[in-house]
Amino acid sequence: MSTQLQPLIAQAQPTLLELLLQEQGGLSAVDSFADWHEFNSIAAATYQALMPATAPKSGQQYAFEVDLDACSGCKACVVACHTLNGLEENETWRKVGALSSQSIAALPIVQHVTTACHHCVDPACLNGCPVKAYEKDPLTGIVRHLDDQCFGCKYCTMMCPYEVPQYSSTLGIVRKCDMCSQRLGIGEAPACVQACPNQAIRIAIVDVATVIANTTSTKAAASLVSTAPPSRITIPTTTYVSTQYSQVTAQLLSIESIEDKAHEGHLPLVAMIVLTQASVGIWLVLAVTGFVTVFSTYVFAAPFATALGVVGVHAALLHLGRPWLAFRAFLGWRTSWLSREAIAFGLFMSAAMTATGLRLVLPQQLVLNGLVTAFVAATGIVAVTCTGMIYIATRRELWGHLRTGVDFGLSMIGLGLIGAIASMEGLPKGLLVIGVLCSILAATAKLLDYKRGKPLKILWEDFSARSGRVLRTELAGPWRVLWMLQGIALIASVSLLMSDFGNATPHLTYTILAISLLAQAIHRWLYFASIAYQRMPGAST
Repeated sequence: MSTQLQPLIAQAQPTLLELLLQEQGGLSAVDSFADWHEFNSIAAATYQALMPATAPKSGQQYAFEVDLDACSGCKACVVACHTLNGLEENETWRKVGALSSQSIAALPIVQHVTTACHHCVDPACLNGCPVKAYEKDPLTGIVRHLDDQCFGCKYCTMMCPYEVPQYSSTLGIVRKCDMCSQRLGIGEAPACVQACPNQAIRIAIVDVATVIANTTSTKAAASLVSTAPPSRITIPTTTYVSTQYSQVTAQLLSIESIEDKAHEGHLPLVAMIVLTQASVGIWLVLAVTGFVTVFSTYVFAAPFATALGVVGVHAALLHLGRPWLAFRAFLGWRTSWLSREAIAFGLFMSAAMTATGLRLVLPQQLVLNGLVTAFVAATGIVAVTCTGMIYIATRRELWGHLRTGVDFGLSMIGLGLIGAIASMEGLPKGLLVIGVLCSILAATAKLLDYKRGKPLKILWEDFSARSGRVLRTELAGPWRVLWMLQGIALIASVSLLMSDFGNATPHLTYTILAISLLAQAIHRWLYFASIAYQRMPGAST
């Protein structure tokens, strides 16, 4: 080839690098959309049509309105929300789920559902927050999270039936959608509204009284969409409209309702609940025997019970994203069971340390010490009750009054009897067997769940069977360890009752106590990890 033609050929065929640079010099799809949005007056008119012309009046508030027929599940709203609010990689304030037909005979339908905070009339996140880190704007009805006030207890993530608040491990706080209130304040549409290519999301104004009446009416839909939590819990204001699938959407199921997985086990809470229940249980035994037992049997029991409580209460601090703000926990005492628990355990620990010191200073004052011990036990029972109410208040069926009350009560009595036998002298060894049996019975409800989880096809409303399905699959290992430890504790306690091990008796009781504490810790971890409940479509995304 002639050397004179080589430059011409090179000029006619640009290199790959030149092609890439040339392509990069043009406008991207994002740039083109930005230019269209900035210079095209049609864009402004489009977004204004998705916004109310006036601000809410008295008795009204802003609300999302979603056209299910227009939602294609493209997740442009998710990306826009994530980008505009500067969220972390795995943090999402708006999610997109799907409802689909599960029956072979049914029509093959997939209904996409976009969801964010529903800015409820009676927000559970606000009611449950122990530090008042939430506020509902009296003018707009928007539920805002106050980041500076939050200490990262994550209780609102349990209280909200729609799982809207998102915990940021980097910041140590919870954050959530505020309907882009700053944009609304200057007449601009929220990010999700502006990004939806099908105009499936708009901001509407609703009458609060009408929303309440429609939610509480027996004729109204029980939930926002199929398989979602009951609307009566928080009275959400979001409206989902559909004409195309209005007659069949009630038969569709979400992926969250047919596939269950293990949830967070909350190890710091596990340690707190188990140790405080053991502490209160021992003090309860001390109170019952306080008027009839000589002082020598209390020398180790009272300090031991108090130490368990101190360790348990402080273990809960590890659950906080910002533990140095734990002193704020009492602020929400009017509505939050978590605040009431903090106050009750503070009173219990103060009374327990006072009673322990009083027995050392005035050992012969049996009546006085008995009364003080009874007061300690009473405050402890109140504190344990508040702990149970923390989970009962979430309205999850498997954390209901009966199950949680029996579970927590038997755990407290069982660990109390075992701990009392290990730390006191003169008590009948038969109480040790009773204590182990109480600890085993505390897990009876989960045993029933396990048995119900065996069938391959489980109705989505059967939360007991769904929980059992998780116990049989993902959590099978910890489940087996739990019952192995329970069996060892029972065999050891019966053997100790029927035999005389002489000087080895104290060591055996300590061993049984350690095994029982570990078994209760696994049981409590499964209490959190194997929970199954109604979830909003898209909650798992």
